[in-house]
Amino acid sequence: MLTRLREAIDEVEIFPVAGELKEALELRSRLDAKISSAVGDFDAAGLYELDQATSMTAWLRHEARMTSRDAGRMTSIAKRLRALPVTRRAWADGTLSAGQVQAVVANVSRRIEHLFAQAEEHVVPYLATLAVKDVAGVMQEWAAQANDSLDPDQPTPPPEPERALHLSMLLEGRYRLDADLDAEGGSLTEVALRLAETPDGPADPVRTPAHRRADAWVDICRFYLDNQQTQAGGRHRPHLNVVIDLDGIANKSFGEVVGGPVLDGVTISRLACDAGIHRCVMEGRSAILDYGTTTRTVPAPLWNALVVRDRHCRAPGCDRRPKWCEGHHVKWVTDGGDTNLANLVLACPRHHHLWHSGDWELKLLPNAELHITGPDGRTWVTRPPP
Repeated sequence: MLTRLREAIDEVEIFPVAGELKEALELRSRLDAKISSAVGDFDAAGLYELDQATSMTAWLRHEARMTSRDAGRMTSIAKRLRALPVTRRAWADGTLSAGQVQAVVANVSRRIEHLFAQAEEHVVPYLATLAVKDVAGVMQEWAAQANDSLDPDQPTPPPEPERALHLSMLLEGRYRLDADLDAEGGSLTEVALRLAETPDGPADPVRTPAHRRADAWVDICRFYLDNQQTQAGGRHRPHLNVVIDLDGIANKSFGEVVGGPVLDGVTISRLACDAGIHRCVMEGRSAILDYGTTTRTVPAPLWNALVVRDRHCRAPGCDRRPKWCEGHHVKWVTDGGDTNLANLVLACPRHHHLWHSGDWELKLLPNAELHITGPDGRTWVTRPPP
């Protein structure tokens, strides 16, 4: 059977025609349903252990060369569908699409799966007539009623976590963040992102709403790390351990996060502006000759003086307070810039990164007046508060 499938895949050619593409996608969905059914049975039997895998997700990552995110999603859907035979058959015969099935599974927890299994015969044909978004809405309402109908004294399966968050490094070194939050957690996150967002200033390139939210999320994480009180040390920096050789700093080349992705030269240059730098003298690639003490680029007394002078980010139109800011060397550290008040300004992470990218030019006058010239030649002037 699989041999014939392989041969059919080798022979098939799908033309960019609406009807043909639609039919191919429907067939793919039905094949996904059969694979999901096999994954569920394979998982339930624990057969992944024969290949020394610790879980079905781990087996899929290794044997099917899937990402952690996709493997986890496939395992979760397959596991839930074992308790929902009508939904599983409807997906396999094409009555339900993969998207409709995902909308169903997302709203049927272990606590109420037995109730949905009792209603499947009547509910699934109706769900098949709806768009994926409408299936999700119907299922959300059904799940709320089903949870309310349960007898509080009735034994229930172990509760599922009310909140879940997954952070996965992608193949290109970027990260994918997925979160499943309850009403309270989602509302708090929504408010925090809204308050942490900054508008685009007159000198800034325009960002999409998604870009602004992503910048706000990174700022929230950095703000916590800068101001948490559980770890000793002024300003609690650095937060990342990045390895780069001395010539690499001068040449703005790439650096590597220990246990993580590669960072580009712009990011390395910005981090070098205000971080702890630890000397490690090597002979070849393995022998360590000297492991020096950490030196801080902007020490606490100088930072305090910088805060007193600038009060907030010096970019035009930006009023991010010092707790959200970093010290930016007007003449970069990588270019031999001095670490003193005459060469430093406060910069929020977003503008700090912006000034280290492209062709931005900054000039700090003796009276602390800052002249900022953008890549298009326009110049803005900012002054510290009186």
